[in-house]
Amino acid sequence: MIRAPGSAQAIAATFAVLIPAVAEGFLGHAVVVDTVGADGLARIADATGASYLRAGNAEGWHLGAKEARGDWLLLLDAGDVPQLNWAQAVERHLLLAPDAPALLPLRGFAASLRERAAISFGGRRLRAGLIAPKGAVLAGRLGHAPRRLPTGRERVSG
Repeated sequence: MIRAPGSAQAIAATFAVLIPAVAEGFLGHAVVVDTVGADGLARIADATGASYLRAGNAEGWHLGAKEARGDWLLLLDAGDVPQLNWAQAVERHLLLAPDAPALLPLRGFAASLRERAAISFGGRRLRAGLIAPKGAVLAGRLGHAPRRLPTGRERVSG
């Protein structure tokens, strides 16, 4: 699920990394949640075979989860670019801890520090970078604080 508060360029960068995981069968279905009515997002979603919906930022994850088809969801913001081997890290996590949510942490000192603080003070809230059970996303809250994975994600501006 990709929440898109930004430009079409940012979401294109995210899709560029996710499409190989779809081709390998690791990811099944994408949902683009347009939170600002950005130009071109519906067209990009359609071109990639993703579902598209328009929702406010507050209800974006919840409505996107209703549309999603899988039991586990990867929550990203447009411009989030998972690093190399992210799919293997997620797959390993799901094998070793199948009931625990995980986090693809942001890379970069300042971004990582902000994210760590947000998790420390609101560890069970939904946020970009999470791999979480669909039921938790629908409920709007994780059952457990997420485990940080050894690979992460970067954010491109757009």
